[in-house]
Amino acid sequence: MLQENNKKLVVIAGAIVLVIIALLAVLLVFASLFPGPGFGNEVGVIPIKGTISLEKDSCSQSMDALAVVEKIDEASKDPTVKVIFLDIDSGGGSIVATKQIVNKVRNTDKPVVAYIGEVGASGAYYVAAASDYIIADADSITGSIGVIWVSLDVNKLLDDFGIKPIVMKKGTYKDIGSMYREMTDDEKKLLQTMIDDSFTQFRGDVYEFRKDKGLELSKLDSVADGRIISGRQAFQLKLVDELSSREAAIKKAAQIGGIKGEPVVKSYENKAISLADLFFTSGQSFAKGFSSSLGNEASVSSIRT
Repeated sequence: MLQENNKKLVVIAGAIVLVIIALLAVLLVFASLFPGPGFGNEVGVIPIKGTISLEKDSCSQSMDALAVVEKIDEASKDPTVKVIFLDIDSGGGSIVATKQIVNKVRNTDKPVVAYIGEVGASGAYYVAAASDYIIADADSITGSIGVIWVSLDVNKLLDDFGIKPIVMKKGTYKDIGSMYREMTDDEKKLLQTMIDDSFTQFRGDVYEFRKDKGLELSKLDSVADGRIISGRQAFQLKLVDELSSREAAIKKAAQIGGIKGEPVVKSYENKAISLADLFFTSGQSFAKGFSSSLGNEASVSSIRT
């Protein structure tokens, strides 16, 4: 008798589970047909703030490009998000880190709208150019289409203090960019070739991304010399598509995403930094700086947009 009752309970429990699954399926179908808050009318807002780098340093104004890539992936896979909104306030950063975001934006199925607030220059503009539609504040700072390498030469300073570095190497250019000596003409030519190559890629991609939006190559070349320009000037040159406020930009993004009615903003903010995280990353940054001073000093330089 007890076994028979247990069997009945199992059958009843199974039936309840099937009913719940059926109700969820109906609910999902209903949500797709009649989108409401949280069911298909969301704008996924992804912030791109500070210097673009491959590693986020909590002690500086940098952002983790790979984390942004993950958030774009997350928003792309979220069925409630219809359009991705890149909220940009950055002056650029590492060209390698920047291209991680650029490549992800170009290979995302959902429409991507970029908004340039205070600053969207250099690598940050590169990211914006990869999107489907760019909106900027009229008085924002953008442009700065160029590439730079920065290194230090402290040789004379070390001489003043009687410090003489000893460098042992195998390979003529192994210590290229070393801060302990003056750079040779051959080294400058070699680095300039790399910089020129990166710039050609940057400029070519911007033109490729924007030529269907009316950007003329001659107009691009007139400002592709590292200069900054206002959002208003960028609009005149067809480097951006529209000038408006952030609120209006979100509504425009919703329209591009096919959202009807008032859009719901879904923020993909970075997680808050705890006190323990702050102490850990501070110690990590100190250790990294100390260890780099004992290693290859040329590694402190990099090609940046």
